[in-house]
Amino acid sequence: MLLRVTSAVALAVMAACSAPVKQRPASDVQSSWIDEQRPTTPADDAALTWWKAFDDSTIDQLVDLAQRHNLDLRVAEARVRQVRAQRRAALANLAPQVDGSIDGDRSRGRRFAGNAIGGVLENASAAANASWELDLFGRLRAEARAADAQLAAVQADRDGVRLTLIAEVIRNYLEFRLYQVQAELALRNAQAQEETVRITQARFNEGLGSRLDLERTVSALRTTRAQIPQSRELAESARHRLILLTASTPDGLNPLLPAPTGDPGALPDSDAERVLLTPADVISRRPDVQAAERRLIAAAEQRNVAAALRYPRITLAGLLGVQDRRVEDLLHTGARTWSVGAGLLVPLIDFGRIRAAIDAADAVQEQAYLTYEQTARTALQETQTALVLYTQGKLRQQELSQAAESARRAAQLARRQYTAGALSLLEVLDAERSVYAVELNAAQATADVSIRLVNVYESMGLVPPTGG
Repeated sequence: MLLRVTSAVALAVMAACSAPVKQRPASDVQSSWIDEQRPTTPADDAALTWWKAFDDSTIDQLVDLAQRHNLDLRVAEARVRQVRAQRRAALANLAPQVDGSIDGDRSRGRRFAGNAIGGVLENASAAANASWELDLFGRLRAEARAADAQLAAVQADRDGVRLTLIAEVIRNYLEFRLYQVQAELALRNAQAQEETVRITQARFNEGLGSRLDLERTVSALRTTRAQIPQSRELAESARHRLILLTASTPDGLNPLLPAPTGDPGALPDSDAERVLLTPADVISRRPDVQAAERRLIAAAEQRNVAAALRYPRITLAGLLGVQDRRVEDLLHTGARTWSVGAGLLVPLIDFGRIRAAIDAADAVQEQAYLTYEQTARTALQETQTALVLYTQGKLRQQELSQAAESARRAAQLARRQYTAGALSLLEVLDAERSVYAVELNAAQATADVSIRLVNVYESMGLVPPTGG
């Protein structure tokens, strides 16, 4: 079902601005997930640490390690601190500025008091200067609001980095486990094929089999063995990616990783029905959408800053100080001085500079708006795709799991009947190839389902709390 909606966020942005701002045009946005029959469920605190649903202590430890040490996340945190400091500077512009100064000079010259005499002239002064721009037309307040929005945007960027990092760690760990399983499956099937080679060799020695049969079994065995180093190579690549993501070392990471297993059922698995957000919730939660929204607000406020340049700027200034002939006498016999004043700066003829600045700010705001809408639509598309892929992958996993069980039973029956002379060697080899291929596909499907589940959680924008 489609519902014509106008983004409440964008409307709030427009209403908050002191100058007219182009509204977000109405657009058709889905209000529910297509072909998704499950009821949507809101995200609670437990859902924000969604990776714990895999019930895998290694995943928990890797995620914690990555959140504490990953270099990309630390860069994002430093960026937040930078923009937070810039925000403090923007807020400080709303307050008066007070400076202190002490001046002294010493020179040789002449004093004239009756007769001209030579001497050393000294002069000293100390003063406190204060100035304050009256923000009558909102320029400084708009700059402060823009700084607030920029800070919120980089915080959302940081949250996006954290969410992507967690998802990438889990995906690489699942791939690492998959390649371990593939290597062990190849080793196990190679051992079974070795038994077939032994039986074929014995039949050949007794004159009951041919050289062709023997060479076929040896070829099948070596082909299976060749898969072992390839799978181990891929597992090593995934392990080194985990080292990079966690900013760890091989010695530090290896104790966390489990030993190889040939059981596809040992791969981490979970259920996506723990949480399913509505499209509106996804838009409100996704860090990239939040960042785009805040940058839209910042662009609107910068437009107000540019518009305020058309109006006068009024500055109050004051001075309080002392003056004397010597620095050491300032606090005792120095003459008190003070002054107050006001300044008015009015733009008269600027040959279109302010108008050009406003036009440029309008263009920047429009870009920010279009970026926001594109980001929101992309978020919905990615979530819809992730849900479809997960649902279909789950069905494929179930079918292949049952197919693997049947293939293993068929291979056992084929070997027994071949030993009894009831089947040909080609039928045995075909059964062995089938069980190996189906087991590989079943393991791949199991890992794919878990990886697709990670993609679902990532696409819904379920950002964990800091340190979560």
